[in-house]
Amino acid sequence: MTAYALELRQHITPLQNRYDLVGVTASGQETPLGYAEQKRFSLKEKVTFWADAGKTQIAFTLGARNLFEVAGTYDVLDGAGAQVCVISKDLVSSFLRSTYRIDVSGRQLVGQERSVLRAVARRVFSAVSDLPWFLPIQFDVVDSVGNVALTIDRQPKLRDVYRVSVNDDRLDWRVAAAMAVAVDAFMNR
Repeated sequence: MTAYALELRQHITPLQNRYDLVGVTASGQETPLGYAEQKRFSLKEKVTFWADAGKTQIAFTLGARNLFEVAGTYDVLDGAGAQVCVISKDLVSSFLRSTYRIDVSGRQLVGQERSVLRAVARRVFSAVSDLPWFLPIQFDVVDSVGNVALTIDRQPKLRDVYRVSVNDDRLDWRVAAAMAVAVDAFMNR
């Protein structure tokens, strides 16, 4: 049973990735949770989630620890700079299907593309075409005993829209949102 759901909606802009993040109830009612921006072509990856459209209050940030990493490690920090979680790309497991390790205050989670066959087909297809909606990304994030903590499903639309279903109500919404951005923005790194 889903504890809560989010949608991450990307806006197409030339110089930065921009996102809207909304909470979605079972009846479809939406509540804005934040707005995010990531400058493209920066030396160090960083996405800032603002709690308001006026960009006066930071909800959280997702930032790379180092410059130009093949297997990146990203810190998710709250508005005051305290760590919410650490997301690390697992380079070896990512050869077949993209895999992330998430450390939430010592609690270990693993996020991985749902299907090996689909992940390989998506890579082959993306080598010859830039139509990502043909094989949308699907991720499952599981805890240490195999329970699905959250799922991320790219919706079959022209612009990037990710539905994030969180099954574990202990999981901070900022962790779920950060994983959705990682899946969108950092997949090809």
